[in-house]
Amino acid sequence: MPPPESLPAKPAVSTQTGSTQTGSRVLAVINSASGNADPNAVDPVLGLLNQRLGERDIEVQVIAFAPDTLAESLHDALGEDVRAIYVAGGDGTLLSVVEALDGHRVPIGIIPRGTMNWMAKDLGIPLDLEDAVTALLDARVQTVDIGCVNGESFLCACMVGVGPLVARWRERERRTPPWQRWPKLLWRALRLLRSYPHRRMTLVTGAGRERLRSRTVVVTSNLLDASFGPLPRRMRLDGGVLGIYAVRKTSARELARLLTRLMLGSWQADDALLTATTSEASLAVSGRGAITVMLDGEIRRLKTPLRFSIKPDAVAMLVPVTSPT
Repeated sequence: MPPPESLPAKPAVSTQTGSTQTGSRVLAVINSASGNADPNAVDPVLGLLNQRLGERDIEVQVIAFAPDTLAESLHDALGEDVRAIYVAGGDGTLLSVVEALDGHRVPIGIIPRGTMNWMAKDLGIPLDLEDAVTALLDARVQTVDIGCVNGESFLCACMVGVGPLVARWRERERRTPPWQRWPKLLWRALRLLRSYPHRRMTLVTGAGRERLRSRTVVVTSNLLDASFGPLPRRMRLDGGVLGIYAVRKTSARELARLLTRLMLGSWQADDALLTATTSEASLAVSGRGAITVMLDGEIRRLKTPLRFSIKPDAVAMLVPVTSPT
């Protein structure tokens, strides 16, 4: 639900890259059900925020994370004295807050509590709760881009094909300790990549038209770095481009080679992977009038073709002063 027109169009602080925070109040959106958090236990986030921000005479106002009423709650709480919004949750919680703000650029700080915490990692925010709060207190403000698909937003990635199925399985395993969950997740993804049917797709970018058969396509807001591990980083979040990564139809041996190169950091050179850089694109899926996608960990059903674009410098984020991003 869009905020009423009476909401101030400009934040109380500058959101230019490198600016600092001002204001005497922080809004805290806490998702007690995110990641490994126990919704029935006493949440440590609020006590920590009250203690650390209270030392600087900064008031903490809690906003309940209820997606249906989040936009209205944020509208009612915003004012000229708000220095930032802290979001305790995962990538999906962060996306909900960005959508609820509807373009009003109040700086957002992440307290990572999700399963992937992709955005927090790319911004250089510590995953430890106390370290994250410490980093946010003196953080600088940096604007980042937003990816768009059929009117929906994503800060990290839109995944088509196997990705949404892996996300559903991940939700069932969210209470599993990370050291057990991640090997299971990788094994599940490998099995799905071998069993999920290939879809006939047509990808159109500024460079032309590409027909392919694929089980999975990932479109990211800005480009993935050629780093190792199952979740490559993005070294820039304000480059104004989309990264497109599609796994072509391959044999089991070629797929195993691609996954090995993913772990070694040389995956972008693999012939099994189609890569493209663009500011706009469309993706048609043969025989599908609508398709399930995953946006920053959240499942959505969208009509095809999927039309992608990017909004440069659309969101103000808090970044630790030592972060290279």
